Amino acid sequence: MRLRTIVMLTICVAMLVVPSTASALPSMPSSLFQTSAGCGCHTAFVDQWSVSMHAKALTDPIYLYELKLGEEATGGALGPFCNACHSPIGVMSGELTSLDHSKVSPGGMEGVTCDFCHQVSGTAGDVIGNTSTAVTGDGVKLGPIADPQPGPAHEATYSEFHRSAEFCGNCHNVNHPGNNMPLEATYTEWKNGPYAAEGVVCQDCHMTPGPGVIKPREGTAAAGGPVREHVPMMTFAGANVGLGDAARAEERLRSAATLDLRVPDIAEGGDVTIQTTITNSGAGHYLPTGLTDMRQMWLEVTATDADGTEILKERRDFGTVLKDAAGTYPVYLWDAVGVQSDDRIPPRESTSNEYSFPMAEGAVTVRAALYYRTCSEEVAKKAGVEIPTTTMAEVTKTVYSSPDEVGMTDKEFRASQDGTGGLLGLAITIVIFGFMAIAIVLMRVMMKKEA
Repeated sequence: MRLRTIVMLTICVAMLVVPSTASALPSMPSSLFQTSAGCGCHTAFVDQWSVSMHAKALTDPIYLYELKLGEEATGGALGPFCNACHSPIGVMSGELTSLDHSKVSPGGMEGVTCDFCHQVSGTAGDVIGNTSTAVTGDGVKLGPIADPQPGPAHEATYSEFHRSAEFCGNCHNVNHPGNNMPLEATYTEWKNGPYAAEGVVCQDCHMTPGPGVIKPREGTAAAGGPVREHVPMMTFAGANVGLGDAARAEERLRSAATLDLRVPDIAEGGDVTIQTTITNSGAGHYLPTGLTDMRQMWLEVTATDADGTEILKERRDFGTVLKDAAGTYPVYLWDAVGVQSDDRIPPRESTSNEYSFPMAEGAVTVRAALYYRTCSEEVAKKAGVEIPTTTMAEVTKTVYSSPDEVGMTDKEFRASQDGTGGLLGLAITIVIFGFMAIAIVLMRVMMKKEA
């Protein structure tokens, strides 16, 4: 207990006396940034952004619940660090320091809002992460359009930085403010992976109509503007089904991984060995990513006999387990000094597992399913929200107990098909002969009239 107290005091002091690690944001008033209501020429983009987690970054109930715990544990030291990414305008203006939102301007309450991102000019400092963001505050809108045509509302200029992964990495890499250990490394995972080597950046997947690299996307950047070959969307689609854009989140999750299940066709008694293989086939970062001590991704494997009795049920979880200085785990991120375990799946890599079950009499149904949740049911309940479980991938196969069982099943199937086909053929034959008989009668009647 004494060691834990010393460690916590050290972390709290580090958070308080080293504010530069908490945020690299400059100080400037919120009046330099307009709210999304002022983006009238870009209503389609505002609509896309408004259902994203960027818009809800400060008001996300799960974030607020976890921040409250962290504030209590660190004596209020954690607030400025976390809020810098969740409401940069609120932090830069000094309106937001902790959980109190009463002094935060409308622009600050919009979380990661349009005018903040479009006044970002680069990375401040040598390390990408912990809101290492350079901001102009001059009102000129920066963006990825090579030849912007500003209207009367504001000036605009091209920004190569807005086409880079480093733009996203400013917030999507998070290091512990007390000991600098990585807590979220989405940018680093991408940087060290195959997508970065191929020149595929975050925007290519998360700001397009569907999962994967879907571009170019023809469209206009503003009402009345010229049609351009490619205009990014402001969806920032991620994996938060419960609070973000549910349809896009589910689509991303279901395209992120492939699941292979290998079982024998026939097993005549004894133990049956099966193998599962999960491949990170669609994400440019690890699966899962983000604050992975909270994210839940797990594989569930079951085997059920012909009577419906479950003879196998196994679960494997994928995530990060944090530990404190005493070696205790799992712990909250503010207590963490290291990683006890990390079994997540890197981009385009696979992980396999073997399971076994005693073969039953009759056929056995084997099912493997990969699931995802933004947080645990316990955390969601305490935060007062419902977070659904999403099935990312699933495969079902049958193991037969003998060759005769397989053969009988095939014969029964063919017989049923033959029986259906025979009845159908008989019906068709009757209809054809009926029409022929009617035709013959009509011909005879006509011939008699002519005679």
